[in-house]
Amino acid sequence: MQNKTFFIATVILLGLLPSCKAPKGDDPWFQMRGVVLAWEDVVNPDNPGWIKKMKETGMNTISICGKDYMSEEYALMKQEWIDAGFDFEYEEHAMSLLLPRSLFDTHPEYFRMDENGVRQRDGNGCPSSAEGLEVMAGNVEAFAKTHMPTNHRYYTWLFDGGDICHCPLCKDYSASDQGLIFENRIIKALKAFDPEAKLAHLAYHSTTPAPTKVKPEPDIFLEFAPFYRSWSEPLSKRDAAVRPGLPFGWTHGDYIDMLKANLEVFPAETAQVLEYWMDVSLVSDWKKPQKQLTFHEDVFLDDLAFYASLGIRNITCYGVYTDEYYANTFGDVSFIEKYGNGLYNFRPE
Repeated sequence: MQNKTFFIATVILLGLLPSCKAPKGDDPWFQMRGVVLAWEDVVNPDNPGWIKKMKETGMNTISICGKDYMSEEYALMKQEWIDAGFDFEYEEHAMSLLLPRSLFDTHPEYFRMDENGVRQRDGNGCPSSAEGLEVMAGNVEAFAKTHMPTNHRYYTWLFDGGDICHCPLCKDYSASDQGLIFENRIIKALKAFDPEAKLAHLAYHSTTPAPTKVKPEPDIFLEFAPFYRSWSEPLSKRDAAVRPGLPFGWTHGDYIDMLKANLEVFPAETAQVLEYWMDVSLVSDWKKPQKQLTFHEDVFLDDLAFYASLGIRNITCYGVYTDEYYANTFGDVSFIEKYGNGLYNFRPE
């Protein structure tokens, strides 16, 4: 791995990796070249001009969250993206929608048990509750109808940062294994009305380590989200520390090892990475007014080479809070073009 890291660093210094400039041809290495945005980022379609910039740089997939999906306004916005030629999908934490918290009052056994033996309404459900799994599965179709993607790729992420179940039947299953139990049931429910359905297993926070006891059903794909990494250092730099003051204490090397372990469980050819190179909301601590993003282009290009070296061909990235206010305040949104062109132009050595 040290030799690999040295190779990537060397080609960047020598200028051998593709630069972030206008697209240079067909058949890009990265098949999914996406962005995840919030409604507020695109409510003014002319500023910062996401549709135009994404088309010009060869991006092909959009996910927009944070709005009433049944509203006419949202439907018109979604159709505008589809008419522009983009795949449209939804990436969201969905556990509280599939297992409504109102059920806790009558069926606490559907929900997680804490380490003190008490059932809790928050966090995630109890994957050992057969009845709870069926209730959850029964809500999948309604959820999917309001979150219908154009590419058959669905996302029903676990509760964000929520704890898992510690009941006697679940306590020996990791967060990743518990998540996969839910997902294995969800994909079966999806397939009942969308035979082409594919479902993400999100490797994020406590589910970043690979599952070891549960095997994925066919058409469950890995989505790797290295949320605690540093973006001022390439992921390929094994000894780089994660951002200060965060849990787990992982290094980039830990992330590399966990990604490789996940690729032993999930196929590399369907795996995708969910990154944060352009995530203004993250650098702003999810508060407005926003802070200015620093886009480390050298890190971004190194990361693309590293992910490609593992056979990963699908990349998306948060661009949340890059909205009209951000464009008017800071002016420079060139990171959008650098990201899109970098993805489109990348070719493995």
